[in-house]
Amino acid sequence: MDQEQIKMNFLDEAEECFDSIESALLHISSTVAETEKIDLALRAAHSVKGGAGMMGFMTLSEVAHRLEDFLKILRVHYYSTNIDVAIETLLLQGVDQMRHISDLYRHGLEIDENLSRDLEIIFTGLQEYLGELTPEDEDFLFTQNEQVDSASLMFEEGAQNIIDNFARSMENLSVEELKFTLQSACEQLSFCAQLAELTPVIELCQSIQQQAEIIETENIKALCDEAIKSWRRTLALVMRGSLDKLPSSLDVSFMPLEENLVSWDEDDLSSLTDALDTVTTTNLFSPEETFDENDLSSLSDALDNLTSEEISLEEDLVTNNNRKYTEELLIPEEELALLENALSEAISETTEEINTPVINQAKPTISKTSSRQTVRISTEQIEQLNNLFGKLILERNRVNSHLEQLKNFVELMNQRMSKLEDSNRLLRDWYDRTSVADLITVAQGVGIASKNLSNSPLNQQFDALEMDRYTDVHLISQGQIETIVQLKEVGTDINLELLEVNRGMQELNQTMRSLQKNVTQIQMRPFSDLVKGFPRLMRDLSIQYHKQVNLTIEGKNTLLDRTFIESLNAPMVHLIRNAFDHGIESPQTRQEQGKATMGNIKLSAVNRGTKTIITIEDDGAGINLEKISQRLQEMGFSSEQIQQMSSHQLVNHIFDAGFSTADQVTELSGRGVGMDVVRTNLHEIGGEIQVTTKIGEGTKFTLTVPFNSSILRVMIVESAGGFFAIPVNSVREVLNLSSEIEQNSRQITWQNQTIPLISLKETLTFNRPYQSRQMSGNPIINQSVAIVVGEGNNLGALEVEKYWGEQEVTIRPIESYIPLPEGVISSMILGDGRVLLLIDPVSWIQSSITEEQISIPSIPYTFVTPNTKTILITDDSINIRRYLASTLEKAGYQVEEAKDGQEAVEKLLSGLSVQGMICDIEMPNLDGYGVLEEIKGKPEFQSLPIIMLTSRSNEKHRQIALNLGASAYFSKPYNEGELLETIKNLILS
Repeated sequence: MDQEQIKMNFLDEAEECFDSIESALLHISSTVAETEKIDLALRAAHSVKGGAGMMGFMTLSEVAHRLEDFLKILRVHYYSTNIDVAIETLLLQGVDQMRHISDLYRHGLEIDENLSRDLEIIFTGLQEYLGELTPEDEDFLFTQNEQVDSASLMFEEGAQNIIDNFARSMENLSVEELKFTLQSACEQLSFCAQLAELTPVIELCQSIQQQAEIIETENIKALCDEAIKSWRRTLALVMRGSLDKLPSSLDVSFMPLEENLVSWDEDDLSSLTDALDTVTTTNLFSPEETFDENDLSSLSDALDNLTSEEISLEEDLVTNNNRKYTEELLIPEEELALLENALSEAISETTEEINTPVINQAKPTISKTSSRQTVRISTEQIEQLNNLFGKLILERNRVNSHLEQLKNFVELMNQRMSKLEDSNRLLRDWYDRTSVADLITVAQGVGIASKNLSNSPLNQQFDALEMDRYTDVHLISQGQIETIVQLKEVGTDINLELLEVNRGMQELNQTMRSLQKNVTQIQMRPFSDLVKGFPRLMRDLSIQYHKQVNLTIEGKNTLLDRTFIESLNAPMVHLIRNAFDHGIESPQTRQEQGKATMGNIKLSAVNRGTKTIITIEDDGAGINLEKISQRLQEMGFSSEQIQQMSSHQLVNHIFDAGFSTADQVTELSGRGVGMDVVRTNLHEIGGEIQVTTKIGEGTKFTLTVPFNSSILRVMIVESAGGFFAIPVNSVREVLNLSSEIEQNSRQITWQNQTIPLISLKETLTFNRPYQSRQMSGNPIINQSVAIVVGEGNNLGALEVEKYWGEQEVTIRPIESYIPLPEGVISSMILGDGRVLLLIDPVSWIQSSITEEQISIPSIPYTFVTPNTKTILITDDSINIRRYLASTLEKAGYQVEEAKDGQEAVEKLLSGLSVQGMICDIEMPNLDGYGVLEEIKGKPEFQSLPIIMLTSRSNEKHRQIALNLGASAYFSKPYNEGELLETIKNLILS
């Protein structure tokens, strides 16, 4: 992905930040300012500031920075207090300007002077209300974020001065003076640590003092450098609140090998080496083998000799200051202690392994919060995916259909096997009876040639009761009996396999349902995406026109086709403005009419069959039909024509081109544009609009748009010998019908409402003989039922004769130049290949009801050479990671990425080899400071260059990062050339 595309992706990401800021600030003046909301807005503004600076959108970065500063002032001085509505308005205007700037960058346009002037007016107004951000405000926020207590703050202030003074004085002191000053600095820091109760810091200073006593004169400066480095890291850890990671001793591995060491003689070395070889070989390479007692004894003796000599040599070093061993092979005393502990643990663990089987244990995994990532695909690809999934559903239904047929065949086979078993039982009884009868007589009687076995000399010695005789009939019967038993065994095997196939199909169906849900979510977007800006719109209108209106949104999770979101925005905004202006009365008027002074506008959305229904409803004055009549007279309609119109026909004229009842064009509602534009926009996407109104109670607009999903769950019904499919989500309820209702009434009562009952078979007309193909199986409900459908005044019930159940099916459009019958919307294919009509029951009912309302109608693979340097980029923004990766790859580096500090640490600890690292500070799971704590606290990463790249330009943040071991610190926006040069120098060094 090129850098331009990454920049465009960032602008898309910034839109979500703008929404977060606006949502947090909305109505902040009407309630007490909540800390959580301000923090949410702060994080979003900070993300925009840093990301925009990196992408080169400097104006956007500067505006976000200014807005962030004013949010910080709110956070420090106005939390849990009421905020003036003017401040809220100015902050929201600032968000609007960021959106405008983002659009200009998106279209490659320049920032004009008018925008700069508007920004200056906004920020000047905020400065008059809030003032400027001070360093004290920054410090207050920092201490709150880091949760540092007062004792740690006292230590921070005192320790910082002590360390800085000691570092400045090092160059001008002699060796003896340096040693004395180091001791003095240790005592001062220990005193500060005692006040803050930081025991590890006290122990660290004592360790440095002990080293200063025994170290050679020429190494005192190296000790001071290491002490300063350790002190600065300790100070940063205290400021971070990471007290559990404070070092308690000085690492002396920096010292030359000859200093501060004890001697080791060759016999001890040989003994210990042999023992260690035995331990390593036994424990690592032959886990099934155990220690020999001689091996353990040898290792123990070596340790005892080594420890005793260490103690004696240490006494010589401390008391007599004896240096006669410094020219021999030496080992540090701290390493000896660690080695002894490690070997003791190895002996203990290996001894346990003598009687314990070896068990491979998995490494503990650290739980990670999954981050949600997005990709861009075209609508054509979504449509292709939807079509392919539709074919998959069709094939699945076909397999299910064949499986049902196979079940029926197996059931039939079992029935016939049962009959065969009865025959087998009769045959066996007959066989048993004939086996004791006179075989010759039987053979002659039935005329069957027998196999006479009596000629055998042996058989002649027995009579018929002592030895059975068998004819060919007996042999055939025995073979038949065995065949029936074998068939029964095969039938049992078929039943078992059928159970396995059925279980597999059930799992497949479950997987298909999950897949369908995800495919639908890819193609659709929630209703909340369409209406997310409307609360802000209503808030601005309420303040501007001094009319209090409460906006309620229902059905936010209702799915809409992605392509409809933009098309519906303008009609929805127009209808809401009309409801606010013409519908909701002034507070005085509402009070006079006995209404609450605050008006109400409700938006709702629901999926019904192949349609999505959106309503905009207000509790205002309703539409004045007198004004409509007057306007129609002005347009040339006669009084007789107007009098003949029903109320719904009158209301319908508001959708005529150029029709308006407003006395003058205003910016609020009409703005010179009539409701005809709303209807036109809806017709372009296949939608419709209806309106119902009642004087003094309010108006309701109902928008119906297609629900473009190729997969639909339907119920299959039968009427007049034909089979039809009805969308399940358009059905309110299924009711049983009594014979009295069927014969004497065309209405039923449902939820205390009387609704019309329409018989489906009475509305079907076939102009040629029609014989429907029968369905396999039996219907679930084999009697007439009423299917309740519709909304509001469109409620009705459809009578059908049989109900066959529900299925998930693939919808296929009917392509024909001949208009489809009323209510037929599409077709579907069953698993057995049968094609059924998909009907819209609401339209079917409406065609039979008296008209009381008017309907308007891949990344290329590159080979990495051994000389390629690898840089690990750690940032929680995918666009920033891609932008940095693009920059580094052009400069010849190989790039690895981590989405947060925790993932970066895990990659490094798992063996990822990198030559440098670029890390953000503010990230989820583990921030940049935490990365420095974890990585720089391990010896193997001491030399790894880590560059901090962050939006935080505060000196305190910089100092903490450097003290924790950062090699460089860059603030966004940064100089690309300077960053690359710094990386190059750090890697080379």
